[in-house]
Formats: sequence, structure tokens, C-alpha cells
Amino acid sequence: MLVVDPVSEKPVFSDQVNKARTPASVSKLLTAAAALSALGPDTRLATRATLAGSDLYLVGGGDPRLRKAKGENSLKALALDTISALKTRKVTNIRLFFDDSLFTGPALGPGWKSSFPKAGIAGPVSALSVGGGRVSPGSVARVSNPAKQAGRLFAKRLKKAGIGVSQVRRGQAPSRSIQLASVSSEPVRTIVEEMLRESDNDVAEVLAHLVGKKTVGEGNFSGGARGTKLVLGRNGISTAKLKLFDGSGLSRQNKITSTTVAQVLTEMVRGDEPQWSTIATGLPVAGRTGTLDSRFDTKKTRVGAGVVRAKTGSLTGVSALAGTVLDKSGRLLVFVMMGNKVGSITSARNSMDLIAAKLARCGCQ
Repeated sequence: MLVVDPVSEKPVFSDQVNKARTPASVSKLLTAAAALSALGPDTRLATRATLAGSDLYLVGGGDPRLRKAKGENSLKALALDTISALKTRKVTNIRLFFDDSLFTGPALGPGWKSSFPKAGIAGPVSALSVGGGRVSPGSVARVSNPAKQAGRLFAKRLKKAGIGVSQVRRGQAPSRSIQLASVSSEPVRTIVEEMLRESDNDVAEVLAHLVGKKTVGEGNFSGGARGTKLVLGRNGISTAKLKLFDGSGLSRQNKITSTTVAQVLTEMVRGDEPQWSTIATGLPVAGRTGTLDSRFDTKKTRVGAGVVRAKTGSLTGVSALAGTVLDKSGRLLVFVMMGNKVGSITSARNSMDLIAAKLARCGCQ
């Protein structure tokens, strides 16, 4: 466990802070920091339709929030604009290719169970996905090929508008293809906030893949891990003993020290890396939002409600909590707690909540 005064950057309490542990979803803090630095908080991710002759390409840009039919950032909106452009060009018959080539390598992370997509824990990572790649609206289960699903849904809308579609298959858009239409995601900062608040595994993996593509030229699990480590090092964060295998924390092979996590949170509080302020606004608020919505509601922990903001982490045998707490003297503290080989997740979670609540109550100098 580690508690730091971010103003002085000195530890208030420390115990085994340089021992690397499996962090579970607390590793999303590192993914968030890397994404904000490498991609930029204002960047928007585009999904495009391009044309080469009579070949139409649906090109994924890694937008994890592309919707099926609601709003401007939807497959429906892209299809309508594409249909209009095709009709203007008097193109009535096309071959459709779905292009998910931005990401490469395995669709499931190292150490992940093959049951994760069906259980709704995380879907196959793809640069082209619509509606979260769910089997059906409201379902938690994910399809095995999100890009293929997106291609078929796109083709269906084209056909309804009278455009003939002779085939739907994977293919990479040639450099000579002409863009017909495009829709853009929310800014990266908004995507990061939602990822942290709800601990969204799918969004975390897409962000990590994008970091890998941007920094080391590889949009895959390995690239994301190396890219994240590279970005953290460039920003003065200790990467000693840091081992990353995915961006969500689902891999039990991930190893992180409390020092690394605390340094990210400390720089966030101090404003040393201004773009990391989004991490603060994305952290769940105890007893109020996201994954902390139903916690800090007992007599002993209620004092932490509203003043503790932290990222949760949970796997079988793993429980973690890392964030900030405002103590009774008005001082903001950074804390990191990670437990491995935990016998009872519930007990560990309750203990961590109690410790954070005591920090809120203490007001020590």
C-alpha cells in the first residue's frame, strides 16, 4: 500500500511499494495516461467509406463507440451519406469490403479465457465494431467477428436503398480509393472518461491498440503494451518491474508496482501533465458513480462517499483500489492498494473501502 502527498510528492505511508503485483483493472489508469498523451485528448476516431471503381470499403478507425443507428456517429449516418454519394456518382452496384486492418494479431489477449466474449467480459478486439459487437441489442454476448458483423449491417442498409451488393468480405482499402463519407467519435478525453468510470474492457483494449499503432507502429496487444510503457517513461513515470500484456487488466500476467500507479496519479493531481486531468474527471466517485456507485455505503465507510475518487480492480484472487481522497483538513492524497492471492474479494474490497474512508477522516499532517 502507498499513500502520497502529491504537493510534496512524499509518501505519507508506504509498504512493499516496489513489489510488482497483478493490478486487475487498475492498469486502465496507465492505458488512460498513454492514450491521452499519445493520441491527444481532442482527437476523434473516424470510420470511413471509400470507393475504388465499384469496390466500396468500410474502413474502421478504432472507434469503440460507433453506434448502429442513433446519432451522428452511427453506422446508419455513415450509410446514408455513402448512399447519397454513390447515387451522385451513379454507382448502383458495388462489392463491399470491411477493412479492419488498423489492428493486427490475436483478437483475444494473452491469458484471456476463450469464454470472455460469450460471457460479455470482453469482445474480440477490432478496429471496426458497431454496437459493441454484441450478438443482439441488450445482449452481453459478443460476436466472434465484429468487423464482419459491421460489414453485413452496412450492406443491409445499402441494399434497402437500392444499391446492389454482390459480396461482403474482408479487404484493405487501396491508397487510391476516394473517401465518400465519414463519421467521427467523441473526443478521446470523453472516451477515456467513460472507460475509467465504467471500467470498460473493450474500450481499454481499443485505446491500448491505438497507442501501440501510434507509438511503435503495431496496433496489437504487444504494441499496446510496449507503447504504453514507452509513453509512461517519456513522461517521467517509473516503469521498473512493469510488465503489461493488455490494456484492460484482464490478463493475470500484468505486473505493476504501487509506485508506478501513484506517480501517474500524482502527476495528474499536480497538473504536471495537463492532458491527464481527464483521468481525474473519469475516476468513479465513491457512493456516486460508475464502479463505486454501490460502495462506501456503510456506517464506517460513508465518510468516504463523495470525497474518494478511485479506479477499482477485481479478478479472482485480486482486489485493487487506486485514486485520490480529500481528507478532513482539505488535503488531497493519492493512494494505491493492490492485493493478490486474496481469499475473499468481498472482504478485501470492504477493507480497502475502510482504509480509504479512514484517510478521509484523519486529516493528519
